Amino acid sequence: MSGTQTFTTPAGHTYAFAVETGENGEAVYDLSRVLQDGAFPVGTIVVHPNWELFPQTEGLLNVQFGKGLGTDRHERTDLPQLGDMELPYVVGSHLVNPADLTAETDNGGAPLLKFRKNMLGAAYETNAPAMHASKETFAKVQDLVTGLVTAYRADKATPAREAAYAKFLNGQRAEAVQAEIDKLDGKVKALAFLRAEMVDKLNGYKTA
Repeated sequence: MSGTQTFTTPAGHTYAFAVETGENGEAVYDLSRVLQDGAFPVGTIVVHPNWELFPQTEGLLNVQFGKGLGTDRHERTDLPQLGDMELPYVVGSHLVNPADLTAETDNGGAPLLKFRKNMLGAAYETNAPAMHASKETFAKVQDLVTGLVTAYRADKATPAREAAYAKFLNGQRAEAVQAEIDKLDGKVKALAFLRAEMVDKLNGYKTA
């Protein structure tokens, strides 16, 4: 495949990938595992900055399994097949902190990204309930995503993609702030009306 690149994970596993830019600046990775017998398709992982409009922690990245809607996993396609026989598909998304990649580790090994919620798997791509994945699946995905995020950060196209995603989020932020302003304007009008009524009542007392 033209434009295919590779990266190696902390555990020494090599993956080939082709990356495209999504509608709002997302990095969309089509992944394959490189083995002695050739490259075997894995699926798609989408990486972009934190989707939260007003995050408490700056600099987080969102890692989404499968391409498609971020709000509904059942609308996603090409989910990564990294799980076991019962739950082959990895589903959901995770916010990760790239700062983990420079943290010191107790055993001196390569640092890994931390996942702040359980890894989920499913028996089918869509219309299947999500269930807790095995420890082996978690370890495999953690290793892969750590290598992938390292490649994401080293990509010269990442700053432009992140700028595009920031512009996308800023549009949503503007809408959210405008909605709050509209609420305040409504309260101001209500208070002005209430004040006018009270002033009218006060003046009535003074002239009685």
